[in-house]
Amino acid sequence: MINTSTNKVAATITTGAAPIGPPTGVAVKPDGKHVYVTNESTPIGTVADIKAPTNKVVATIPVGDEPVGLAFTPDGKRAFVANFNSNNVSVIDTSTKKVVATIGVGTHPSGVGIVMTRRAARRRVPRHK
Repeated sequence: MINTSTNKVAATITTGAAPIGPPTGVAVKPDGKHVYVTNESTPIGTVADIKAPTNKVVATIPVGDEPVGLAFTPDGKRAFVANFNSNNVSVIDTSTKKVVATIGVGTHPSGVGIVMTRRAARRRVPRHK
């Protein structure tokens, strides 16, 4: 974690048991109370839920193969996680800390963006080229 007042490392947090690489996705829940971090591992990656400001991992949520990017809905009720090698997106209910849906997408999704319109939320998953 970085202290944004000093731009210095405030804490180092272990987020996964056996990652194959460094965490590649980080998102702060809109209420600012939790930070989600993707842990690339295969065949099942995980998302660590870190409670701020205690810097403690409060949940580890299994998702797909090599999760790399994530985003929260504006209300913070859902997190969408792009799983690079699974070619899908996991939808996490942030209150239960469980995957409630898996959405098949194109080859190697590398991120998730959520765009709000007046009528509804549209989800966009960029494809890795």
